[in-house]
Parts: sequence; structure tokens; C-alpha cells
Amino acid sequence: MGSKTTQLRFTTAHYKFDLTITERNDKFHTFTFLVGDKNKPCLEGNIILKNNTGNDRYDSVVNTATLIKIDALQECSLDEITNEYMEAHSFGKEMLDSVVFFINSQFPTVETVKLDDASYIPCIRDSANTLDLLIYYIALYGKTWYEDKVDAYIKPKAKYDEYRKQVDNYMSKETKNKTDFSDIYKLIIRGSDFTKNIVDSKYKDIESDFNTSKTLPDFFIKLNKRINRKDKCRFFKNWLEDLIHSYITITRTWYFDLFPKIEPIRSNQMRQTRKRKNIII
Repeated sequence: MGSKTTQLRFTTAHYKFDLTITERNDKFHTFTFLVGDKNKPCLEGNIILKNNTGNDRYDSVVNTATLIKIDALQECSLDEITNEYMEAHSFGKEMLDSVVFFINSQFPTVETVKLDDASYIPCIRDSANTLDLLIYYIALYGKTWYEDKVDAYIKPKAKYDEYRKQVDNYMSKETKNKTDFSDIYKLIIRGSDFTKNIVDSKYKDIESDFNTSKTLPDFFIKLNKRINRKDKCRFFKNWLEDLIHSYITITRTWYFDLFPKIEPIRSNQMRQTRKRKNIII
């Protein structure tokens, strides 16, 4: 039946970007949304509103939203911005908030968004060499970026509860007390010469940070501050994932609920309600 494309311009507190929405109404009534270029999107997702196939097996996908990708790239901003500016103001968070607000206000029957957390930090701009943001965020803060920003969770609840139990164990003082700095150093020297050379150059300070930290996340936050911003990705990427996997089973499929809940109210119902009240008065 063809498609209809609409382009919207969003202005947030610190950024300006365009969102392209494409509506199709064939086997399914769908809306796809895109920020940036199709070959290198900053944000990409879709909404399925209606099942037109006549097969009720597909009814479960009706009124669902999926966030396929979010990647805060400078080229998606309509204004000239710097790395320092993006570090001070989270483009990813402001872009996500804008699109979530749009979905919540324009598609009130959609209550939950599904996402596959493949977020990453590029080691070098325009390079496939990346650091897994999910791993990095859990290591430092005991939660994923999406848990922190939109209260994301795993289904079913029992699986999420087990994940949180593993995270709590990783973050505990008991786990830190059972870990020796040599355990961390062994992982580092198996990683890369780049990481080993940085640690060796600051060995006493980093070892002191470890010994004075109450938990592993406390230590990684201190370690993170000792590494130059431009080196963080290459420093952490070759060994941090192995450490986190030794404590936590990583899940990539997450969900988050849309708030506030918005329900459609027919305007004629509202007028009738007001009219009845006037009669009673």
C-alpha cells in the first residue's frame, strides 16, 4: 500500500536533531523511526500497531515498540559540537528521552519498549574497535546504562531477580575481600601491552586504590579516573569483559515501561461529562 514519510525536528536542552518516521500499512501497520543516516543511524526503532494478516498468531506483536539501536554520534547533531561538549551533556540520554516522549504521546496504546542492548563506546572515531558499554557500566556502577537511565528490566522477573543477585554479589564487600590485586593484574597482562604499560607506569597508585576500595566498583571508578579519556576504551576492552562474565550472566534483551501512562480520551465524552455536571449543579 506504499509508505508515508514524515520528518520532525527535535530541540532538547543541549541538542538539535531530526527524526524521520516512515508509516506503512500492509501486512502490519507499522511506524519506523530513524535519527541519522540509515547506514549509520544514531537511533533506530519501530512500532507495530495493527495486525492485518488475518492470522491471530501475530497479535502478540501488536502495540509493541522496539528500540533497535542508539548511538550518540556527533554527525546526528544539527549543530557543531565537540567531544568535550558531548561528555558534559549526554546526547544519547537527551535523544532517548525525546523519542520516548514522542512514542508515549503519539502512540498511547504502546506501554513498553523492547531493546537489544548492543551499546558501545568507540575506541577510535569511525572504527569497529569498541568497548562494550553494558559491561563497562555494570563494572563501575552495578547496573546497565538503560537500567540507570530508564529503569530497564529483564523478563521474566525471576530472571531479572537472579541477575540482580549476581550483581549484588559482584558489588559486595565480601567479594572484594576475596579478591587480590594480583587477580586483577593477571587479567590485565593477558589483555594487551597497551593496558599493561599504563598499569605498570602507575602500579603503586593503582594498587593503593585497590587496597583502599571497599568494593570492586569503588576500585574501578578510581581506576577510571586515572585513565585519560581518549585511552579508556582501549584500556578496558580486552580484560574487563572477562572479569564481569566471571560474576554475572549478561543478557542483551531488555524492556522499559513508558511513563507517565497516557490513555486516549474521546473529546465528545469529555464534553458530555461536563454537560451532565452542569445540569446537576
